[in-house]
Order: sequence, then C-alpha cells, then structure tokens
Amino acid sequence: MQVQSILRETIAVRPAHLTLVDPPKQTPERAAEIVQAADQLGTDGFLVGGTTGVSQTNLLETVAAIKSVTKKPVIFFPGEGKAFSMSFDAVLFLSLLNSRNVKFVMRSQAQSALILKKLGVEVISVGYLVVEPGMSVGEVGEADLVRRDDFWSAGSYAAAAEIMGMDFFYLECGSGSPVTVPPDMVRAVKKAVDLPVIVGGGIRTAAVAKQLISAGADIIVTGTVIERHEYRQRLSEIIRAVTG
Repeated sequence: MQVQSILRETIAVRPAHLTLVDPPKQTPERAAEIVQAADQLGTDGFLVGGTTGVSQTNLLETVAAIKSVTKKPVIFFPGEGKAFSMSFDAVLFLSLLNSRNVKFVMRSQAQSALILKKLGVEVISVGYLVVEPGMSVGEVGEADLVRRDDFWSAGSYAAAAEIMGMDFFYLECGSGSPVTVPPDMVRAVKKAVDLPVIVGGGIRTAAVAKQLISAGADIIVTGTVIERHEYRQRLSEIIRAVTG
C-alpha cells in the first residue's frame, strides 16, 4: 500500500478525511468498533497515536484490532513515547517546526530515521505547526505557539517546510481544543505554498469542517468527536461535509 500516493490521488479529486484514534482513550475492542463505523461512514483512513499515554502494549493491541476491521490506510501519528508497530501502513515523520526544543524539530527524527529506512517503512514527512491554544501537544512539544492572527508566521513556516522538501504541512490547534485553526490562516498558508495542507484540532461540527475546506484545507483530521458515546451522527455529518 502506497499511502502517500493514495492520499494525493484522493485530494486531487476532493478533500480527504482522516479519523484519529488515540490508543489510551478506549479499549482495542472499542477502537475497532469506532473504526468500523468510521470506515462505513466514508472516512479515507486512520491516524493512530497521541501526545501522551501511548504504550507499546496499548498501541500494538489497538493497531491489531483496527487492522482486523478495515483495509483503509492506518498511519502512525507519533507522540512523545517510543512505542511502534510494524503493522502500520505508513508513518507521519513529524517535525514540530515551532518547538523551542531541537528534540522535537529534528533530534528524535534522527534517532529513528536509519531504523525506519532499514525496516522499509513508508515515511511521509510532515511540517507540523502548533497554533494557539495548543493544548497538550503544545505543552509537551515545548512550542512557541503561533498566534491565531499571525498568518504571516504560519505562511513562513509552511514555506520553510516546502523548501526543505517536506511532503505535507499540518496545522494543529491540539486535541480537545475549544477552537480550530482560523480559516483565514489556512487561506494564508495555501497562498504561500503548494503543499497539501492538513488541519486538525477542535473540529467538532460539519459547519466548521466546511469552513476549513472552503479555506483550502486538503485533509481534515477529527479525533475528539469519536471519543463521545454518541458519535456516529456527528462524525457522519463531518465526513460528508469534507468528502462531498
């Protein structure tokens, strides 16, 4: 499975939707139920991972459960831990561009790069930018959060990511954020670069998803929505708003 090719072929036709599953937030069995439902509702793939609380055990069990119920791409979304599974179809190779700590910009990536190459894992390089309020990813990643009205900085980071040869650019407000990335910031980034733009954090309604798509987002990521007991209707509305 060539995940990057699948994503690029999809967004050449329409925007894409990815469902984020955070292993410690539910049992593997519950994760499989959610993934099966999201698959049927039309999501284009799954990110698995989280900023904190991901262990080797809960990651392996969650990925195995997910892979048993879907044939769509299952992509590793790395956090601060060292857990990993060879069952992933691809890995997001994230560089947290606005971190004050070089560990999150390049050092952790250097520590895993040779291993990933030797394993032959598909790696998708991503420039990752955390916008206010940032939530736990901003805190753990020691990010100098980009202000919500600082479109120039967002565009500048995106241009740097493009010049450095990254595959995608990811704008993130943080899991559980009460707000999402401002649509005008998405517009500014799309004007600055030709990279596909991923947007995540705080997207809980179809209306918000539509605003971000209209602003130019290529891929929308939702995660917190699926952690609610009654999530199907809301997730269905968001997926339809994204994929058309």
